[in-house]
Amino acid sequence: MRIKTETKRQAIINVARQAFDEAGFEATSMSGIAARLGGSKGTLYSYFASKEELFVAVVRQIGESHMQTIFSGLDPQQDLQSSLQRFGERMLGAICLPEIIHAYRNIMAESGKSEVGRLFLASGPQEGKRQVVAYLQACMDLGKLQRADSAVAAEHLIALLKSEVHEPLLFGARAPFSAAEIKAIVARALGAFLAAYGAKPNS
Repeated sequence: MRIKTETKRQAIINVARQAFDEAGFEATSMSGIAARLGGSKGTLYSYFASKEELFVAVVRQIGESHMQTIFSGLDPQQDLQSSLQRFGERMLGAICLPEIIHAYRNIMAESGKSEVGRLFLASGPQEGKRQVVAYLQACMDLGKLQRADSAVAAEHLIALLKSEVHEPLLFGARAPFSAAEIKAIVARALGAFLAAYGAKPNS
């Protein structure tokens, strides 16, 4: 009976990441990854049920290396605008990284052809979005934002923050944005968000 270990799981993810980076998702096979590892496909499948699941684990780990930094400043007890500005700048800074752009391109290429898109959405962006929802709900409870559906508000906030950067980067239409550009983009996005959701003075 095989004994699963976190060390072995991480080794599989590391080798798979290199394989996916070199050949892309479609051209990479579980047999090829097993050969790189010096093991069998059976070992791979004891850790990951499919190539799609393994790919999502690789992409998720790339994102998780930035997650703590992105969300660490979301404290509802602190100033709303400055907290959101820090969050937005950190989020867009991560989005601009070449490894993140490369991962998103691979996911988009496979979405609709396999379970990759659905698995990634459930395990990656949705987890981060839950943290934003909780933060916005806490701000609403404190009277810092208008009462609204916090899940919808989170969708609007994230969409506004990404609106000027995501597609140009995904489609290779421009080089990554500078820190100064990101700061200005976030400020514009927050202006729109707070115009819609900011607490209104008592009449």
